[in-house]
Amino acid sequence: MTTQTLAQSARSSSILSLGTLAASYYIASSAIDLTATIPLDVTIELECNPNGTPSGNKQLILFAKLSLDNTNWSTGPESGNTSTEEGDLFLIGTMSTNDTNDHRKQFSLYGLPTARYLKIVVKNDLGVALTSGDVYMATITGSNS
Repeated sequence: MTTQTLAQSARSSSILSLGTLAASYYIASSAIDLTATIPLDVTIELECNPNGTPSGNKQLILFAKLSLDNTNWSTGPESGNTSTEEGDLFLIGTMSTNDTNDHRKQFSLYGLPTARYLKIVVKNDLGVALTSGDVYMATITGSNS
């Protein structure tokens, strides 16, 4: 009988520093090459510390942009505060942030289209700027024996 096993890589160093990202602004990571042997899944970890009491929607929104060739990227904002093409981004999830404490949440990319190249995009929808924040990742690979 075939045994299938999964392995998760160690958490990466920060792939995106959110710094003091202003309310209603976007920020994007550099291109991430998932290699020709694309992992089964990628776990994304988002953390932040709000600079003041969140208001309004009280959340960070995590998106992905994808590319097959590291040249032609799916559409959507990567910086600034214009949300015109936000609907073109691939939604990964949201992290509620209802107070001034540190917040951390993990997300899976499972279910997104498969592409070798990835950019992570974060929108600050907290109503206040951040004091700090980072995004990390770990890949999930599998094998049969």
